[in-house]
Amino acid sequence: MIPLKLTLRNFLCYRDGLPPLDLRGIHLACLCGANGHGKSALLDAMTWCLWGQARTGAQNYNALIAYGETECRVELEFMAQGQTYRAIRRRRQTGRGAAGRGRTEADLFILDDAERPRPITGNTLGETDAKIRRIVGMDYATFINSAFLLQGRADEFTGKTPGQRKEVLSSILGLEQYDALRAAAQERRNYWRDQVSMATGALEQSRSLLEGIADPAEALARIGRRMSDLEGELAAATKEATQQQAKAEELRRRQRELAADEGRLGQLHDEIRQGDAAIITIRRRIEAGRAVAAQGDAIREGARQLAAARQELQRQETARQEYDSLRDRRIELQRALERERADRQAEAEQLRRRIEEELEPAAAVASRIVGELAALAERERQLQGEQDELQGQTETAAELQGEIAIDQAALKRCVAEGKTLRNRQLEMQSVDAACPLCLTPLSEDACGNISAHYDREIAAKLQEHSALQQNIRELQYEHDTLTAEIKRRSRSHTTRQRQTQQERGRLQQAQQQAEAAQRQLATAIPRRQELAHSLATDAFAVAQRTALAQVEAGIKALAYDEAARAQAYRQTQSLQRWQEQEAELAAALKRLPMDESELAERETQAARRRQEAAKLERKLAEGRTAVAELPAVAERAALAERAAAELTAERDNLVAERARRQGDAERRAELQAELERREAERGHAEGEWSVYAELHEAFGRSGAPAMLIDHAVPHIENEANRLLGRMTDNRLALRLETQRVNQGGNVVETLDIMISDELGSRSYELFSGGEAFRINLSLRIALSKVLSQRLGFPLPTLFIDEGFGTQDAAGRERMVDAIAAIQNEFEKIIVITHLDDLKDLFPVRIEVLKTEAGAQFWLS
Repeated sequence: MIPLKLTLRNFLCYRDGLPPLDLRGIHLACLCGANGHGKSALLDAMTWCLWGQARTGAQNYNALIAYGETECRVELEFMAQGQTYRAIRRRRQTGRGAAGRGRTEADLFILDDAERPRPITGNTLGETDAKIRRIVGMDYATFINSAFLLQGRADEFTGKTPGQRKEVLSSILGLEQYDALRAAAQERRNYWRDQVSMATGALEQSRSLLEGIADPAEALARIGRRMSDLEGELAAATKEATQQQAKAEELRRRQRELAADEGRLGQLHDEIRQGDAAIITIRRRIEAGRAVAAQGDAIREGARQLAAARQELQRQETARQEYDSLRDRRIELQRALERERADRQAEAEQLRRRIEEELEPAAAVASRIVGELAALAERERQLQGEQDELQGQTETAAELQGEIAIDQAALKRCVAEGKTLRNRQLEMQSVDAACPLCLTPLSEDACGNISAHYDREIAAKLQEHSALQQNIRELQYEHDTLTAEIKRRSRSHTTRQRQTQQERGRLQQAQQQAEAAQRQLATAIPRRQELAHSLATDAFAVAQRTALAQVEAGIKALAYDEAARAQAYRQTQSLQRWQEQEAELAAALKRLPMDESELAERETQAARRRQEAAKLERKLAEGRTAVAELPAVAERAALAERAAAELTAERDNLVAERARRQGDAERRAELQAELERREAERGHAEGEWSVYAELHEAFGRSGAPAMLIDHAVPHIENEANRLLGRMTDNRLALRLETQRVNQGGNVVETLDIMISDELGSRSYELFSGGEAFRINLSLRIALSKVLSQRLGFPLPTLFIDEGFGTQDAAGRERMVDAIAAIQNEFEKIIVITHLDDLKDLFPVRIEVLKTEAGAQFWLS
């Protein structure tokens, strides 16, 4: 990955409005500035834009936003695998504080030769990050362990434990795939191990089942002989049982018939008793109906009189309803007339008060207001004249101010010319004075003459200066006096003008009210006269008066009598009993023929039932003698059935036993075949288990990954020692040990760093300061080389953040020499430092400065 252009907005100490940092064409550069001014923030911007991570940690993204802002944005154009890309990452804060809620977005583009972007952003943030990692060829952890010596973390690789170092090296070499292969092999090994266990268990279970089933051949022969003997015995027993059961069933049928006949006989006796009671009731009803029919003429006459009385009462009720309706209408019309009169009287009184108290006084002031408006117009003309005079005075003051400015400019010019003359005069007084025009040396007399000429001109300028000052003072006095007069007159004029405007508004409003009162009087007076005339002559509500007269005539024509209505009501009540007797007569005449017919039918039914009962009694006597032998026959049938059932049960048991024995024979054959299949399955599972167990061991730490690490370690040692020798004058050399013997005497995997110097070989952990940093730098660059080889293309960029402060002067020079020696192996090297004596050693400097408006950067 080669960074080309970086654009920041509100990221850490950088605010909005910064120009892009263009790194194209830069090979070796120094990023310099005082501590805390934002050097490391530029590299944080690059790592956050690409991997979404910086020194703030993965859970503190809001801390990347500049103080007081709610959003930051970083855009990075970079080259990877021969293609140019543009990555954009944004963070928007939605909660309070650095740890509040927020949202991160990322976009990715590929740029063509004309730098036109084509979006290749994923559907989610995770997909976009994965694309960037594939394009760059590494993740953030690998980057800071190889190509980026992060500030304060230069020992990111060397400072880890030996086991962790080996994990980092495995990551750089891409050995994670062996972890995946080992996990897959382990999964398959465990699967086939379980299959072996399952096959072994199933095999043992099948053997146990086979041993638990005896050979059924002898039992099957015995069952066959007994079933042949049972056939004859069962046939004879079944025949006897059938015969006895048929005879018993016939007797039971006759017994059921006897029970049914007894029940029918009892039912007939009940029906005979009920029929006799009904005949008696019908005879009594016929006698009562004939008695009512004998009084028919008297009942019909009473019913006729009742109908006549009801008709008269209905006529009286109709007349009463019409009378009540007309009376209510008369009351309603009378009340409407009274309301209309009251409304007209109230309106007339209201108009009288309004005319006398409001309209006539308001209309009377109209002529006076016209005069006041004319006087007010004259005052307004006077005010306009004063306004014109003030405008003239204002223009005069402006002219005076212009003259003062002209004189002040002339005064300044006069002072400047005087100073020039004084300087020239002083030059003439020097020993080597020259002519101001031809520049030839002047004699003492010539200098004196020229000096006297300058004295005269200077005196003239002083006189002109005094005259200008006097004129400016006079003009300024006149201008100030006139300005004071304008202000005084303006205040007075404004006050009077405002009062005049208020007076005009008041008079215009009063005039409008007077005119409105005159217009209202023109309609109010005739209306008042009209109301007075209508009240005096009753000339209002004509329709209501006509309707009232019609109602009075209708009441008179109706001639309703309340006493006649009461008499009709009493007569109707006294004749009401004939209505019930008339209903009884009609019912008796209707029911009498039906009762006589029903009586004859019931007497016939009673005779028929008595004949049927006598016949059933004779039949029952005969049947009881026949069924007397049923108990003996039933006992013989039960004995025969029991014997047949016992033989049938024995046969069924033999059939079930034969089926069970035959099932045992079939199960033994199936288990024998299953044993052979289970043994074959276990053999196959054991073979697969052995293969995947070997693969699991081969893909483990002590297998292929250990061999690859052992192969890469010499290359890392050679490259690191080449750089370390340059930085230490071949005083230090390092060695990487991948195995060691533990206290138990076993060989274990490790990655120890051993350093050799003039005192012998020691562990890296015993070194500190400048020597430790040189060791770190040499190892990190060596790791970068190994990483580039693994990726299949060179690792083009190297970042070194600080670390020079731990070196003495000679050590810093050797560090710079080492960086210069490897610069051709990288497309771009950026070194970060705050040391002034170091930045001058680099051809290009990216300088950083923090101001009150935020950090700034520029190239020099």
